Amino acid sequence: MTIGSELTAARERADLSIEQLSAATRIRTGLLVAMEDDDFSRCGGNFYARGHIRSIARVVKADPAPLLAAFDEAYPPSEPDRARRDERIEPRKPRLHPVRPRWAVVVGAILVGLMGWGMVRLFTLPSDVEANASRSASPTPAVTTPVAPKPSATKPPPPKPSTPAKPKPATKVVVVLKSTGEGTYVTLRNYYGEVLFQGRLGTGSTQTVTYPGSIRVSAGALKNLTVTINGKKAVPTTRRFTITPTGTIQKAP
Repeated sequence: MTIGSELTAARERADLSIEQLSAATRIRTGLLVAMEDDDFSRCGGNFYARGHIRSIARVVKADPAPLLAAFDEAYPPSEPDRARRDERIEPRKPRLHPVRPRWAVVVGAILVGLMGWGMVRLFTLPSDVEANASRSASPTPAVTTPVAPKPSATKPPPPKPSTPAKPKPATKVVVVLKSTGEGTYVTLRNYYGEVLFQGRLGTGSTQTVTYPGSIRVSAGALKNLTVTINGKKAVPTTRRFTITPTGTIQKAP
């Protein structure tokens, strides 16, 4: 059997197609087909052909030694390949280069130092001049002794009478609801919708609610309800109305 037929048999035993073997070895499919046809001229030399054979044998789980021995026998290495192999085996000795002074680095460092010194002088010199000028031109502060004012002979004006403070308005609203006739169902809520009172007022019953803010009132039968705000009788015109903190009635929104 030839090397190409052995590679084909090993691939078939591994149950791999040309495309699968190409994806596993990263070798082009055209090159794999040529190698299985015993055409190793497209590998670029014996060195690369041997590397491809090793890659294929590793993927198909075959022993590469017999394949490489058969390849070396059929394609003996040329002198350049042998020299390349010898170079890979023999370690290269390090080459020592004479140390040369890097004048460009030295000159660059000197120029950077001179530019830095110039920038420092550029930004510090005006400040020094201004400081010396201000130091020489600053006047000596004069110390003056304050003179006490002479007492005046006129009498001070009499103090003005203090005006009495105005009484603060009431901070709470007192609402008295009294039912007449057959009574009515009433609900009182604050500005946030919280229930202050909710229930039915029977005939002649009275309910008093005190709250520091607006009160929203909803009455079932307005004709059977009498409303008193802060001691003053009020006459609402709608079944839903709002009592403001000042004691006035507004139409509910």
